[in-house]
Order: sequence, then structure tokens, then C-alpha cells
Amino acid sequence: MKLRELTVLAALLWAPACETPGHAADNKKEPPARPRPATLKLEGRSVPKTLSYVGTLVAPRDATLSSTRGGRVDAYSFEVGQVVKRNDVLVKLGAAELSYASQAALASAVQARARIGQAKDAASMSSSLAAKAALELAVDGARRAEQLFTQGTLSEQELSRRRSNLAAAQAQYEGALAGAEAELAMVKQYEAASAQATAALDDKTIRAPFDGVVLDRFVDVGQIAAPHAPLLRVIDASELRVRFDLPQFDADKVKLGGRASVRIGERMLSAVVVRSTPGLVGLANARLVEAKITLPAELEPALSAQLLPGAHVPVWLEIEGSDQVVVVPLASTLSTAGLLRAWVIKDDHLNERLLSVLRYEGPEVLVRDGLAPDELLVSAPASDFRIGEEVTP
Repeated sequence: MKLRELTVLAALLWAPACETPGHAADNKKEPPARPRPATLKLEGRSVPKTLSYVGTLVAPRDATLSSTRGGRVDAYSFEVGQVVKRNDVLVKLGAAELSYASQAALASAVQARARIGQAKDAASMSSSLAAKAALELAVDGARRAEQLFTQGTLSEQELSRRRSNLAAAQAQYEGALAGAEAELAMVKQYEAASAQATAALDDKTIRAPFDGVVLDRFVDVGQIAAPHAPLLRVIDASELRVRFDLPQFDADKVKLGGRASVRIGERMLSAVVVRSTPGLVGLANARLVEAKITLPAELEPALSAQLLPGAHVPVWLEIEGSDQVVVVPLASTLSTAGLLRAWVIKDDHLNERLLSVLRYEGPEVLVRDGLAPDELLVSAPASDFRIGEEVTP
């Protein structure tokens, strides 16, 4: 009986031990291959060599307006952001006293001009003409007296009187000319004072120097603006340029008409170099360069909202030579700790690549190293990819 119980117990213990190796074998089976993710075939491209800088968007016409005399700001005709036309009145300063002075100066000039009539010079004034007529009569009388005295029909006393009359007429004529000159000078003085008063009055009205938009306002209504103090700023944003500095060791690589690229948000815009200083300027001892940006015929609202003068944007200046790159969609990359990575499929296995970026162009990135043309790039890499992981053929 005891022997039978021991046999049954041994059988019960042996049965699970016999099943364990089978289960272990099942657990050691490798997991199935990952379903093959969507891929795209990479294409190579030849692009010009570039130098990268940070530039500033500027308007070619940018004016900060002020008054030479200053004064209290009475009113603004336009608000910040509004479009203005050339000669539109932008600011009015207090000018009551100058208005009275201008009217008084104008009245004096008109009165002085009325006294001289249509005379253009001293000899054509009425006083000068009258004195000249008297002088001509005195000259004729003295000439006749000389003839009569020679003939013996005129006394020496009468001849002397005629000569005295001639001298007096000559003096009167010269005095009339001097008086006329003084009168003309007075007229010019009054007219100059009137013009000066009018100019001072005009200086109290600030007008737009060109078509543009009001960018900023520096003095509020009711405040006193000092002479030459900035009142407001107007820019012409119909054309935009990017301004950047070339350091001394790159200064010889720019030329007028050279090409450049500017990234505005997600858009890449082309530009042409239109201005560069002939030498190194500024505290940075650099060459200042301006490139005119080529804007689309119709600006999208999103792009127009990003074209802000004063904004800092990346710029790539094209130089001689070319670079071979691979164009990669930015959405097909992963960024970790500032490093850009991508996944490719080679021989049905996943491989991770560290990318050397030339530059970003909106939704694309130009890769210099790390990828090669014709490789299969994973379109949407997953966060759980493993290096060397097999994918289904």
C-alpha cells in the first residue's frame, strides 16, 4: 500500500516537470517583425554654397518726422498702422501766435509792394522817374545856356544859375535812386519776413513725405514737443529689404546683384543684393549689405503679418561653388537634445541616422551628411523604433 502511494506521488511530481521544457521553448520564440512603415525615396540636389547670417527687415524709405520749432501737439490725423499718402497732414502743433505773426508780416509786405507799384528796380520807381525828368530838363537848360552865353546873349549870372540847377537836379536824381533802393530793400525785407513767418507756420503742420504707413508715435496729444524731437515714424513697406553685416573675413564674398535667400516664418523668399558699403563700418568693423526681397504678387495674410520691419530673420548669401544635399521633409525627422535624426530602412531593418543640416527651408530641410540619395526614408518615424529592428519585407 505504501509502495503504491509513493508511485502515484512520484507520477504527479514528474508530470509538471515534463511539461516545463515545452512551455520554455514557446516563450523563447522571437516576436513577429514590425509591419513595414511608409517610406519615401530620397532625392539629391545641387545647391549653391551659402554663408548664413542673421539680418533685419528694413524699409528703404523710413522717416522719423519732427518740427524745427516744436510746440504743443493739438491733433494727430492718423493712427499707428494706418496708410498715408504723400502730403497728407499727420500732426498739427499749436500755432495761434505764429498765425497772427504770419498775417501781420504778409500785410506789411503787401503794403510795401503797393507803394512801389510795378517797379522792378530803383530806376523804374515813380520818384526816380520824376527826378530823372527834372534832371533831363536841367541838362537841357544848362546846354542851351552855354550856347546863349557863347553867343553873348546870356549873362554870366544866368549861366551860373543854370549850372547850379543842373547840379541840384543831379543830386536830387541820385537821392531819388538811393531812396528807391532803400524802398525796394524794405519791400524785400517785408517779403522775407512774411515768407519766414509762413514757413514757421507750415512747420507746425507735419505732412507725410511719401506714401507709406504710420509705424510709431512718440508724443501724445496735449504734450509739448521740444524742437527737433521725434513726433512719429512713417515707413514705405511696399518694398522690403534685409540688412545684415558681413564680417571682415567674408567681406570680399559679396557683390551687387548677388543672390540671397531669406526665411520668413515657413516661407523661403529670394533676394538680390542692391547695396553694400565700400568699406568696413560700425563698431563691428563689418561690411553692411542690403538685399531687396522679392515678394509674391499676392501676399498671403499669414506671410504679410510676418513681414515686419525690425524683425530678425535668417539670411543665406550665395557664393561661388555648390553643395550636394538631400532634401528631407521636416516632418520625417526627430529632434533630440538639439540633434536632428532620421530613420531609414536598409535590408529590411531599421537604421537611425544623425543628420548634418545645411539649412531649413520651410517644411523641408537640406541635409549635407547622414543620408544619401535613393535611400528609403521612414515618412513618420515612431518613438519606439529600435536600431536594427526587422520590418516585414
